[in-house]
Amino acid sequence: MKFQGELDALMVLSWNQDLETFASLVESAALDIHAYTILVNNRKYGDSRVRSPAKESFMRDLARVRGGDNDFVIAATLYIDELRAFQSLAKRWPQEGDKFKPVPEGFRLAKGRRRLPPK
Repeated sequence: MKFQGELDALMVLSWNQDLETFASLVESAALDIHAYTILVNNRKYGDSRVRSPAKESFMRDLARVRGGDNDFVIAATLYIDELRAFQSLAKRWPQEGDKFKPVPEGFRLAKGRRRLPPK
């Protein structure tokens, strides 16, 4: 995949009413690219979200809005340094304390993006 190892976050602006199909695409993109995936849909259709490649399912949607009558702004914290440090680890089996899903097979982190794991 072209963007693997090159992005911290992918932001997509959409006016999409096919929410179920698009939900699957956003969920798989976060894991395939191994980056935060941010979908901004209009309030008429809803389902704007910030998706993380987190290991625990309850941590994957950092923010999610299904639509409504009023415009509003949502803020979510992206843990970029933690994501890069995790991606910088040598290939290994997943461990219990991991915050993120394992990187996809063939994943290569761009050289300027490497980080030392936290101590």
